Amino acid sequence: MNDTKERILSIALYYFIKKPYTEVTMSEILKASGLSKGGFYHHFESKEILYHEVINKFILGTFMMEYNHFISNPYDLPFCDFVPVYIKSTLEHLLEFANIKLGELKLNAEDINLYMVMFDMMKHYKGFGAMLDKLHQSEIEMFKTLIDKAKEEGELRKEIDSQSLASHVHTLMHGIGVLAMLDEGLERNIEKDIRDHFNNLFQLIKT
Repeated sequence: MNDTKERILSIALYYFIKKPYTEVTMSEILKASGLSKGGFYHHFESKEILYHEVINKFILGTFMMEYNHFISNPYDLPFCDFVPVYIKSTLEHLLEFANIKLGELKLNAEDINLYMVMFDMMKHYKGFGAMLDKLHQSEIEMFKTLIDKAKEEGELRKEIDSQSLASHVHTLMHGIGVLAMLDEGLERNIEKDIRDHFNNLFQLIKT
């Protein structure tokens, strides 16, 4: 990606997370970029296309980065250790990325309405829900594979339904993630919070 397109995407990210999608205009992004209309539209033919590329790069791309890391470089850890490590690493990566981008954009966390951003993505990014669901299903399948292995190795009770437990772990992970992004206190104690929540579950499923 060339520097000009990268700069346009960063500028667009600023506007798309600061206010609702419907209130963002191409003219303000064009003005902030300092480009001519021809130079700007050489990279993005419409507001919709620009929005899709912003979400692909900064939102979906970040979600996938940590997941792909664990898939390509799986840690040889027992289930009781892998899950907290995966959750902690994923959330820390997302929070670090968010803080870095906010700093670059000269925005504070209180300037952002995360619910608005999420609702906008669901409403204005065609296919976003399906893409997010595919990612979630892949994550659940990863947890199921680990659970099956843990049952074979005697770490977890064999009568446990692997698919159901994988869904529970996935829900736990993303529930903590939402709280970590909305609650500053939880962010400061994220490792302890993850361990406490997961250990409560693990006591019910271990052999």
